[in-house]
Amino acid sequence: MNEKTLQERIEFKPHKAQREILKCHEREIVICAGRRFGKSILCAYIALRTLLEGDYAGKPVKIWIVSPTYDLSQKVFDYLVKWFLKVAPSQTKAVSYRPFPQIKTGRGGLVQCKSADVPTSLLGEELDLLIIDECSRIKREVYQTYLYPSTISRKGSTIFISTPFGKNWFHEQWVIAKEKGAGFQFATTDNPTVSEEEIALAKKKLPTDVFEQEFLATFNAEMSAVFRNVRACIGDTLKEPMNHKYVMGLDLAKFRDFSVITIIDKNTHEVVHFDRFQKIPYTLQKIRIRDIARKYNNAKIVIDSLNVGAALGDDLRAEGLNVEEFKSVGTISKDWQKKGSKERLIEKLSSFFEEINIRIPSNETLIDELESFGYQMTDAGNLRYGAPTGLHDDCVDSLALAVWTLKGKQKRENISAQRSIPPIRRKSYQYY
Repeated sequence: MNEKTLQERIEFKPHKAQREILKCHEREIVICAGRRFGKSILCAYIALRTLLEGDYAGKPVKIWIVSPTYDLSQKVFDYLVKWFLKVAPSQTKAVSYRPFPQIKTGRGGLVQCKSADVPTSLLGEELDLLIIDECSRIKREVYQTYLYPSTISRKGSTIFISTPFGKNWFHEQWVIAKEKGAGFQFATTDNPTVSEEEIALAKKKLPTDVFEQEFLATFNAEMSAVFRNVRACIGDTLKEPMNHKYVMGLDLAKFRDFSVITIIDKNTHEVVHFDRFQKIPYTLQKIRIRDIARKYNNAKIVIDSLNVGAALGDDLRAEGLNVEEFKSVGTISKDWQKKGSKERLIEKLSSFFEEINIRIPSNETLIDELESFGYQMTDAGNLRYGAPTGLHDDCVDSLALAVWTLKGKQKRENISAQRSIPPIRRKSYQYY
């Protein structure tokens, strides 16, 4: 079946920019494109074409669709299933969703969805085609250690698709591919099916930098992280209590997350105690929190009152502890300046790092969370602060809660002990 016949059979009409990509036959193709450009549907078509060519030639192929989560990988997979059953309606049993979405053809061809948040599941495979969706949100080491080796033995192809996320490893791949004519960059407006009214609304609603990244597919080095100067604020801070006042930021576990206790010296802005734990019964958590707060001179406890936070706050107050509840609102919207919103909490912590007005311990988990913390766009077009999909942000939330009640600068002796690295100023966002 030739390409024209296949497209007619499945009723796929690639637009001009998609046709330009389909003409490229390099082993590695990088597609940097704005939202709703048509990246997913294009990759579904390439996967279908590759799968059918292998079956017809008697050389069944193996294809992976890898995303930060299984849910994201199904965007490509759903298109592929729909088209596959149009071409091969008798093979309904070839499609399954347990233990993960896959197509296994009668001739041995295989397509599987994979999640990058379980890297060990990506070991030991040989692939003819690897599609990495939203790869700017996947860690570099996941690609280098687990995904890159999978195409070597079969000389397979890799297609990287994503909107930008700063200038991380996805940008590096795009630059390399561009030199070979295999690096593409398209805006949402290059998809003729997206109306000008929708684009105009997004431009009005979003901060300029966010609109340029998400819809114009512009690489902006300052957009990949919320916190600057993180490593300039690292020091030997963990210490026993002194005759100082302390504040505890308490983030409680949700589902598979961790509970995190962060205690900051209100005089020096040093993180003097850091504790992260998981799967501990509620009663034991309460005892641990109570004992640590009392140890640090009855430290004020700032706790997110959502979920189980309010109940725990009441229990701790009943034991004579000083508890301040914080009610978070996660989405950046028109009421973002309302006191207590999640975005104001994060903006305050961000300002402390920019001004090098905080000291944190050399803790790999905490540093990784701070450096990877960013924003995500919801389906409704709003922004939500948080860790990349599949990663944690419990340490960030705990630290932000501890900083929330801090005022002013650190004591002079603590500032002089820091590295003399000037803060990196970033453009302030205007949220509409």
